[in-house]
Amino acid sequence: MDNNIIIANKLSCKFHDRQILDNINFEIKKGKFVSIVGPSGCGKSTLAKVLVGLIPYEGYVNVCKMNVCPNNIEEIRKNIGIVFENPDNYFVIDTVEDELAFTLENLNKCPENIKKLIDEVVTYLKIEKLLKKNINELSGGEKQIVALASVLIAKPKILILDEAFTMLDGESHQVLLKLIRKIHQDKKITIINVTHDMSDTIYSDEIIVLNKGKIILDDSKENVYTQDKKLKTIGLNLPFMVDLSKRLSYYDLVDDMVLNMNTMVKKLWK
Repeated sequence: MDNNIIIANKLSCKFHDRQILDNINFEIKKGKFVSIVGPSGCGKSTLAKVLVGLIPYEGYVNVCKMNVCPNNIEEIRKNIGIVFENPDNYFVIDTVEDELAFTLENLNKCPENIKKLIDEVVTYLKIEKLLKKNINELSGGEKQIVALASVLIAKPKILILDEAFTMLDGESHQVLLKLIRKIHQDKKITIINVTHDMSDTIYSDEIIVLNKGKIILDDSKENVYTQDKKLKTIGLNLPFMVDLSKRLSYYDLVDDMVLNMNTMVKKLWK
Protein backbone atom coordinates (compact mmCIF):
# COMPACT_ATOMS: atom_id res chain seq x y z
CA MET A 1 0.00 0.00 0.00
CA ASP A 2 1.31 3.45 -0.98
CA ASN A 3 2.23 5.29 2.22
CA ASN A 4 3.62 8.42 0.58
CA ILE A 5 2.05 11.65 1.82
CA ILE A 6 4.10 13.80 -0.59
CA ILE A 7 5.32 12.91 -4.07
CA ALA A 8 7.26 15.16 -6.45
CA ASN A 9 8.31 14.15 -9.97
CA LYS A 10 10.28 16.30 -12.40
CA LEU A 11 9.58 19.35 -10.24
CA SER A 12 11.04 22.57 -11.58
CA CYS A 13 10.55 26.19 -10.62
CA LYS A 14 11.87 29.40 -12.19
CA PHE A 15 11.96 32.98 -10.99
CA HIS A 16 12.49 35.31 -13.95
CA ASP A 17 15.43 33.65 -15.74
CA ARG A 18 16.82 31.88 -12.70
CA GLN A 19 16.23 28.14 -12.26
CA ILE A 20 15.38 27.73 -8.57
CA LEU A 21 14.40 24.03 -8.62
CA ASP A 22 15.69 21.88 -11.44
CA ASN A 23 13.84 18.66 -12.28
CA ILE A 24 13.85 17.11 -8.79
CA ASN A 25 12.15 13.91 -7.63
CA PHE A 26 11.44 12.78 -4.07
CA GLU A 27 8.88 11.04 -1.87
CA ILE A 28 8.03 11.56 1.79
CA LYS A 29 6.21 8.85 3.70
CA LYS A 30 3.40 9.54 6.13
CA GLY A 31 4.61 10.09 9.70
CA LYS A 32 8.27 10.70 8.83
CA PHE A 33 10.42 13.55 10.12
CA VAL A 34 12.33 14.84 7.09
CA SER A 35 14.82 17.68 7.02
CA ILE A 36 15.38 19.58 3.77
CA VAL A 37 18.76 21.22 4.10
CA GLY A 38 21.12 23.22 1.94
CA PRO A 39 23.00 26.50 1.66
CA SER A 40 21.19 29.82 1.20
CA GLY A 41 19.64 30.15 -2.25
CA CYS A 42 19.58 26.41 -2.97
CA GLY A 43 15.78 26.31 -3.42
CA LYS A 44 14.66 24.74 -0.14
CA SER A 45 12.24 27.51 0.92
CA THR A 46 10.89 27.65 -2.63
CA LEU A 47 10.16 23.93 -2.32
CA ALA A 48 8.22 24.50 0.90
CA LYS A 49 6.14 27.20 -0.80
CA VAL A 50 5.41 24.90 -3.75
CA LEU A 51 4.00 22.27 -1.38
CA VAL A 52 1.42 24.72 0.00
CA GLY A 53 0.59 26.19 -3.40
CA LEU A 54 2.14 29.61 -2.85
CA ILE A 55 4.13 29.69 -6.08
CA PRO A 56 3.72 28.10 -9.55
CA TYR A 57 5.85 25.19 -10.71
CA GLU A 58 6.35 22.72 -13.53
CA GLY A 59 6.12 18.94 -13.13
CA TYR A 60 4.04 16.86 -10.75
CA VAL A 61 3.47 17.42 -7.03
CA ASN A 62 0.97 15.44 -4.97
CA VAL A 63 0.18 16.18 -1.30
CA CYS A 64 -2.20 14.03 0.76
CA LYS A 65 -3.35 12.20 -2.41
CA MET A 66 -4.20 15.50 -4.14
CA ASN A 67 -2.37 17.15 -7.01
CA VAL A 68 -1.10 20.61 -6.07
CA CYS A 69 -3.22 22.73 -8.42
CA PRO A 70 -5.63 25.67 -8.02
CA ASN A 71 -8.67 23.40 -7.65
CA ASN A 72 -7.13 21.55 -4.69
CA ILE A 73 -5.16 24.27 -2.90
CA GLU A 74 -7.81 25.09 -0.31
CA GLU A 75 -8.22 21.43 0.66
CA ILE A 76 -4.46 20.80 0.71
CA ARG A 77 -3.87 23.75 3.03
CA LYS A 78 -6.32 22.28 5.54
CA ASN A 79 -3.85 19.40 5.91
CA ILE A 80 -0.68 21.50 6.27
CA GLY A 81 0.54 23.77 9.05
CA ILE A 82 3.55 25.96 8.31
CA VAL A 83 5.76 27.96 10.69
CA PHE A 84 7.97 30.56 9.03
CA GLU A 85 11.20 32.23 10.14
CA ASN A 86 9.52 35.38 11.48
CA PRO A 87 6.17 34.78 13.23
CA ASP A 88 5.48 38.54 13.38
CA ASN A 89 4.60 38.33 9.70
CA TYR A 90 1.42 36.36 10.33
CA PHE A 91 0.17 37.28 13.81
CA VAL A 92 -3.02 39.30 13.31
CA ILE A 93 -4.57 39.51 16.81
CA ASP A 94 -3.22 41.15 20.00
CA THR A 95 -3.28 38.38 22.63
CA VAL A 96 -2.13 34.79 22.45
CA GLU A 97 -5.58 33.47 23.37
CA ASP A 98 -7.29 35.55 20.68
CA GLU A 99 -4.71 34.50 18.09
CA LEU A 100 -5.43 30.83 18.78
CA ALA A 101 -9.17 31.46 18.72
CA PHE A 102 -8.84 33.32 15.39
CA THR A 103 -7.32 30.22 13.77
CA LEU A 104 -10.25 28.09 14.92
CA GLU A 105 -12.88 30.67 13.98
CA ASN A 106 -11.52 30.57 10.43
CA LEU A 107 -12.13 26.81 10.51
CA ASN A 108 -15.75 27.47 11.59
CA LYS A 109 -15.33 25.76 14.96
CA CYS A 110 -18.12 26.35 17.48
CA PRO A 111 -17.32 28.32 20.69
CA GLU A 112 -17.39 25.20 22.90
CA ASN A 113 -14.87 23.42 20.67
CA ILE A 114 -12.70 26.53 20.44
CA LYS A 115 -12.24 26.66 24.22
CA LYS A 116 -11.58 22.91 24.40
CA LEU A 117 -9.00 22.98 21.60
CA ILE A 118 -7.23 26.02 23.05
CA ASP A 119 -7.01 24.35 26.46
CA GLU A 120 -5.69 21.20 24.82
CA VAL A 121 -2.86 22.82 22.85
CA VAL A 122 -1.93 25.25 25.65
CA THR A 123 -1.63 22.38 28.15
CA TYR A 124 0.34 20.23 25.71
CA LEU A 125 2.85 22.99 24.93
CA LYS A 126 2.89 24.21 28.57
CA ILE A 127 2.22 27.83 27.63
CA GLU A 128 -0.58 28.58 30.11
CA LYS A 129 1.34 31.60 31.42
CA LEU A 130 1.40 33.14 27.93
CA LEU A 131 -2.31 32.82 27.18
CA LYS A 132 -3.42 36.29 28.32
CA LYS A 133 -0.28 38.10 27.19
CA ASN A 134 -0.03 40.51 24.31
CA ILE A 135 2.04 38.97 21.54
CA ASN A 136 4.29 42.04 21.45
CA GLU A 137 5.36 41.22 25.02
CA LEU A 138 6.74 37.80 24.07
CA SER A 139 10.35 36.83 23.44
CA GLY A 140 11.39 35.44 20.06
CA GLY A 141 11.27 31.88 21.37
CA GLU A 142 7.85 32.39 22.94
CA LYS A 143 6.51 33.84 19.69
CA GLN A 144 7.66 30.79 17.75
CA ILE A 145 5.99 28.45 20.25
CA VAL A 146 2.77 30.44 19.95
CA ALA A 147 3.08 30.28 16.15
CA LEU A 148 3.52 26.54 16.52
CA ALA A 149 0.46 26.38 18.77
CA SER A 150 -1.64 28.25 16.21
CA VAL A 151 -0.65 25.64 13.63
CA LEU A 152 -1.06 22.55 15.82
CA ILE A 153 -4.48 23.65 17.04
CA ALA A 154 -5.84 22.97 13.55
CA LYS A 155 -4.55 19.35 13.77
CA PRO A 156 -2.62 19.26 10.47
CA LYS A 157 -1.38 16.05 8.88
CA ILE A 158 1.85 17.78 7.83
CA LEU A 159 3.90 20.34 9.77
CA ILE A 160 6.38 22.41 7.74
CA LEU A 161 9.05 24.45 9.53
CA ASP A 162 10.56 26.96 7.11
CA GLU A 163 13.78 28.19 8.77
CA ALA A 164 11.73 28.37 11.99
CA PHE A 165 14.83 28.31 14.24
CA THR A 166 16.92 30.96 12.45
CA MET A 167 16.04 33.99 14.57
CA LEU A 168 16.29 32.22 17.93
CA ASP A 169 19.17 32.31 20.41
CA GLY A 170 20.91 29.09 21.39
CA GLU A 171 18.69 28.18 24.35
CA SER A 172 15.39 28.99 22.60
CA HIS A 173 16.65 27.16 19.53
CA GLN A 174 17.23 23.95 21.49
CA VAL A 175 13.93 24.24 23.38
CA LEU A 176 11.97 24.51 20.14
CA LEU A 177 13.94 21.76 18.41
CA LYS A 178 13.29 19.33 21.28
CA LEU A 179 9.63 20.37 21.29
CA ILE A 180 9.38 19.48 17.59
CA ARG A 181 10.86 16.06 18.36
CA LYS A 182 8.26 15.55 21.10
CA ILE A 183 5.43 16.56 18.77
CA HIS A 184 6.66 14.08 16.20
CA GLN A 185 6.88 11.29 18.74
CA ASP A 186 3.49 12.06 20.33
CA LYS A 187 1.36 13.14 17.38
CA LYS A 188 2.87 10.92 14.67
CA ILE A 189 2.41 13.68 12.11
CA THR A 190 4.69 14.21 9.12
CA ILE A 191 7.26 16.92 9.80
CA ILE A 192 9.30 18.73 7.16
CA ASN A 193 12.08 20.87 8.60
CA VAL A 194 13.55 23.32 6.08
CA THR A 195 16.92 24.58 7.33
CA HIS A 196 20.41 25.71 6.34
CA ASP A 197 21.91 24.25 9.54
CA MET A 198 22.80 20.56 9.72
CA SER A 199 22.55 20.72 13.52
CA ASP A 200 18.77 21.06 13.10
CA THR A 201 18.61 17.66 11.39
CA ILE A 202 19.60 15.69 14.49
CA TYR A 203 16.07 14.40 15.25
CA SER A 204 15.13 13.68 11.63
CA ASP A 205 14.44 10.26 10.17
CA GLU A 206 15.61 11.28 6.72
CA ILE A 207 17.48 14.18 5.12
CA ILE A 208 17.16 15.69 1.65
CA VAL A 209 20.14 17.86 0.69
CA LEU A 210 19.63 20.51 -1.97
CA ASN A 211 22.28 22.49 -3.83
CA LYS A 212 21.73 24.84 -6.76
CA GLY A 213 18.18 23.57 -7.22
CA LYS A 214 19.11 19.89 -7.39
CA ILE A 215 18.90 17.06 -4.86
CA ILE A 216 22.40 15.79 -4.16
CA LEU A 217 21.51 13.48 -1.23
CA ASP A 218 18.23 11.85 -0.19
CA ASP A 219 18.62 9.15 2.44
CA SER A 220 18.35 8.24 6.11
CA LYS A 221 20.10 10.74 8.38
CA GLU A 222 22.68 8.09 9.33
CA ASN A 223 23.63 7.56 5.68
CA VAL A 224 23.69 11.28 4.91
CA TYR A 225 25.99 11.86 7.89
CA THR A 226 28.56 9.51 6.33
CA GLN A 227 28.83 11.93 3.39
CA ASP A 228 30.67 14.61 5.35
CA LYS A 229 33.12 15.40 2.53
CA LYS A 230 30.27 15.96 0.08
CA LEU A 231 28.45 18.11 2.61
CA LYS A 232 31.52 20.25 3.24
CA THR A 233 31.86 21.04 -0.47
CA ILE A 234 28.59 22.98 -0.26
CA GLY A 235 29.37 24.59 3.10
CA LEU A 236 27.49 22.21 5.41
CA ASN A 237 29.06 20.82 8.58
CA LEU A 238 28.01 17.72 10.51
CA PRO A 239 26.11 18.23 13.78
CA PHE A 240 28.52 18.45 16.73
CA MET A 241 27.58 15.06 18.22
CA VAL A 242 27.88 13.31 14.86
CA ASP A 243 31.31 14.84 14.23
CA LEU A 244 32.40 13.92 17.77
CA SER A 245 31.23 10.33 17.28
CA LYS A 246 33.20 10.03 14.04
CA ARG A 247 36.36 11.43 15.62
CA LEU A 248 36.12 9.18 18.69
CA SER A 249 35.47 6.14 16.51
CA TYR A 250 38.94 6.61 14.99
CA TYR A 251 40.33 5.78 18.44
CA ASP A 252 37.85 2.93 19.06
CA LEU A 253 36.28 4.91 21.90
CA VAL A 254 32.79 4.53 20.44
CA ASP A 255 31.62 1.93 17.96
CA ASP A 256 28.49 3.62 16.65
CA MET A 257 26.96 7.04 16.08
CA VAL A 258 25.95 8.67 19.38
CA LEU A 259 23.58 11.64 19.08
CA ASN A 260 22.94 12.33 22.76
CA MET A 261 25.56 13.92 25.02
CA ASN A 262 24.47 12.02 28.16
CA THR A 263 24.71 8.73 26.27
CA MET A 264 28.15 9.72 25.01
CA VAL A 265 29.38 10.49 28.54
CA LYS A 266 28.12 7.11 29.80
CA LYS A 267 29.91 5.30 26.97
CA LEU A 268 33.19 7.10 27.63
CA TRP A 269 32.94 6.66 31.41
CA LYS A 270 32.67 2.89 31.37
